[in-house]
Amino acid sequence: MPSNDPRVEPTTHWTVGEKYGFGTVCDHESTDPSRVWYTLTEGAVTEVRFPRIDVMNVRTVDFLVTDGDGYAVRTFRERRDREAAVDRTTTAASDDALLFRQTAEPTDDRDWELTVDHVAHPEADALVVDIEFEGDGYDCYVVVDPVLSCHANHDIARATGDGLLARHEPPAASSAFESDDGDGVNVGLDIAREGPATNAEADVETTVLERSTAEDGRQYSLVAHHDEGEPERVFRDDDGRPIDVGLGVASADGFDWTTVDHREGSVETALLGEGDASQRRERAAGNVVMAGRLASGDATVALGFAEGADDEAALATAQRALETPVEDIRTAYVDSWRSYLDGVAVPDSVADDDDLLAQYRTAVMVMKAADSKRYPGAGIASPSVPWGDAVEANEPADYGYNYVWGRDLYHTFTGFEAVGDIESAIDATEYIYARQQRADGFLPQNTFLDGRTRWGGEQLDEIAVPQVMAQQLWERHDYGFEEAGYDYEHVRRSSAYIVHNGPDSQQERWEEEAGYSPSTTAAQIAGLVCAADLALAAGERADAITYLGVADHWADRLEDWHATETGTDRHEHTPYYVRVTDEANPDDGELRTHTNGGGTLDERDIIDGGFLELVRLGIRPADDETIRNSVAEYDDDIMVETPHGPAWYRYTGDGYGEKPFRAGAPWQPDMTGRGRLWAFLSGERGEYELRRDDPTFEPTALLETMAGFGNDGRMLPEQVWDHDEGNAFDWAFGEGTSSATPLSWTNAQFVRLAWSIDAGEPVETPAVVADRYLDGDRPVGPDLDVTIERTGETVTVTGESDGEDVVVTTEHETVHVEGGGLDLTVAAPADSRVTVVAATGNLPDVATTTRQESV
Repeated sequence: MPSNDPRVEPTTHWTVGEKYGFGTVCDHESTDPSRVWYTLTEGAVTEVRFPRIDVMNVRTVDFLVTDGDGYAVRTFRERRDREAAVDRTTTAASDDALLFRQTAEPTDDRDWELTVDHVAHPEADALVVDIEFEGDGYDCYVVVDPVLSCHANHDIARATGDGLLARHEPPAASSAFESDDGDGVNVGLDIAREGPATNAEADVETTVLERSTAEDGRQYSLVAHHDEGEPERVFRDDDGRPIDVGLGVASADGFDWTTVDHREGSVETALLGEGDASQRRERAAGNVVMAGRLASGDATVALGFAEGADDEAALATAQRALETPVEDIRTAYVDSWRSYLDGVAVPDSVADDDDLLAQYRTAVMVMKAADSKRYPGAGIASPSVPWGDAVEANEPADYGYNYVWGRDLYHTFTGFEAVGDIESAIDATEYIYARQQRADGFLPQNTFLDGRTRWGGEQLDEIAVPQVMAQQLWERHDYGFEEAGYDYEHVRRSSAYIVHNGPDSQQERWEEEAGYSPSTTAAQIAGLVCAADLALAAGERADAITYLGVADHWADRLEDWHATETGTDRHEHTPYYVRVTDEANPDDGELRTHTNGGGTLDERDIIDGGFLELVRLGIRPADDETIRNSVAEYDDDIMVETPHGPAWYRYTGDGYGEKPFRAGAPWQPDMTGRGRLWAFLSGERGEYELRRDDPTFEPTALLETMAGFGNDGRMLPEQVWDHDEGNAFDWAFGEGTSSATPLSWTNAQFVRLAWSIDAGEPVETPAVVADRYLDGDRPVGPDLDVTIERTGETVTVTGESDGEDVVVTTEHETVHVEGGGLDLTVAAPADSRVTVVAATGNLPDVATTTRQESV
């Protein structure tokens, strides 16, 4: 039923995380780049972003086809669990640019066809949509559903002779048209702005924004109902002002009919439900929808944007964008990407296969497109809201994967470095140190683009990998502290944080569990060894000894902390690595309840592939017994053979995926889902296989498997559907789900595997780490016999060592002495960790012995 009270806003949701296209102008180096990004899903443009990649302003742009006699069908597939009245496609329209084409036609015997191309304008903040509609006796409408400034409930829309306009009003005021006798009806006429008024009956302050007289003579006002205080705004500009967006929609030939309405209003309901255009409104407020009937079958429509909630400026931007022929816009857009790809090297592994080459180029472009431009290096995890069709969009909030994870940046770093885009690799590294790192070396779980903390969980792998990135830039590209936008102090901060807090982490790489994780420990070992190399270059001998000593100490205890010797009845290959242990005792049979609702299991029964990072990062050889046992258990427990090849779950019992009780229904935070197969894990396995003399899977075949997971727009997903049983949501075995597509990490993994196949080994592996651990002849460390005792705010270290160097470090002080008799006092407030490292030999090839104790 249509709503008669626009003050009662209907619930709006985002769209599915399954995107078939993602675009922006490739002008990242420009001083005045385009500020528009967009994605595509079935039958619609989704989540158009402006002025930054993380600010979504348009839920959908799709099309309504009517016959004037009750037939009305939209191209957007709002619900996957309902029978489709339209066949929709979205396909890549270019091999060397992020261009896509969408088509729609009815599933019945009606005769109409729609073809739509999209392009972000290189010279204007506008998205241009080129439309070709064929269908005698049918009308075609463009339907725009704004969610300005990233939420749906506070927009004011107008339909004019020039086009459609909408502006975002601050969330302190909810707006609605009201009649003087209490009816809530939206009416649009020429009106004058009024001043404050008070609703004495409700004791709520209001502002009469606009007043009008309807045809029936009744008086109507557009009234803003003010809440007490403005709620916290998620998105602000660099000066701290809220980002309020204006939108204008124009057609090159004009619209021959327009309307706006509040969502589920009578005009919207009649038009979208029955194709009834007998009613229209010129103004609406709150959660609004806008529509315009195309004047001809061949039409070009532009969506223009402006800051400051300036809808007039936005409409002017749209009109200005339409002054350029669409072919010229498209050519300039394509040229921006071709120019970028000219500097991107192509590996032999894909060069002779047209499909793999096209997928490779798309993966590189997706990684680049995900960069924010405004903050170079700030690449978001995915331009999507996973399972967005179950995520409310009414109020301002931090939605989806539109944020920066240091872990994901590390993976895109490795991709950019592999293809030769060193500037992007540098940008990612400098962004982490400049924007994400805190004064104590901590990096939050993820951040907003400007570096503000979004989720503040401790994930020590994210704190470790920037040191790997910095060392790789120095070793491979001679980009050191003299050239960089960071210095050794940045490296020291995060390395010291790891020394004093690792290896157990508040969260592991899946961001859910605390404890000792093989993947997190692997990243920390690699990060410390790389940091030691940088410390040596900076002349910081004591730091270099400390980092190497701690890395060696943890590397020698990997199996003790992470690999079970006993196993359970389910597992026969022991010892093998488990996902995570609580107290560094993998044989204690501790029960662990998955934080995402996956149930309670013995830690020994929870398998994941994180141990493979020990091989890729150069800490354990591929033929190590515990590694091979773990691979056998990993495959037996959580591998699935899909139509495209083998794929793996994140871990045993994962609950982060579509609902199991109604197969395919969106995951929601009630934690009753079932995790599906993760696409990039096939790529990780391919890199491991490159290290083996007897590979189980050919790495090239696994590269093809990953490409098979891509959709018709070549968008590579986070998760793919895991079985061939039918489901009401039409998810297909081995195809992407609604989790997050495209995922930057998956694209980076595809690119990195392609280059690793050429190299015959993982290109990710830091040579300095492999040189230390893989040859098997690391010398035995010196003797170290010390006692650590607390006295007030200090600790005393006494004893002896035959090492040439001894370093004692706490969070507050480091002391470096020659070996022999030891009697040292260092500052160490309560509960501090004391690390003592004895070393013999020349750096970087020293032999170390380490003791760590919290006192």
